[in-house]
Amino acid sequence: PSNDISGSLSEWAVIVDAASALAGDVTFTVTNAGAIGHEFLIVKTDFENGKIPIVGDRFPEPSDGVEVIDEIGEFPPGETNTLTVTLVPGKYQLVCNLPAHYAAGMHLAFTVIG
Repeated sequence: PSNDISGSLSEWAVIVDAASALAGDVTFTVTNAGAIGHEFLIVKTDFENGKIPIVGDRFPEPSDGVEVIDEIGEFPPGETNTLTVTLVPGKYQLVCNLPAHYAAGMHLAFTVIG
């Protein structure tokens, strides 16, 4: 797998060009292809994709079983941002946690391989 991941955010999906990466530095280049603002969170969790418990209209950061590794804060349509993080082996989700966005489908399973 490549550790240079490209993807996009839109209503209501997170799309990336790889489902996994090798442990170490991973670079995400993400474009907001939607019509409204979105954010991009890298969350380490054993919860199944889409099953992080919602409180109100989003999941608490942090919460039991959910570690937010890093994020690109809310950014406008058409903008592209890059984030490099050091990831350890395990299960992750790539998500937007703006109000109601996670529940609407903005989550994607991602695995880091040792």
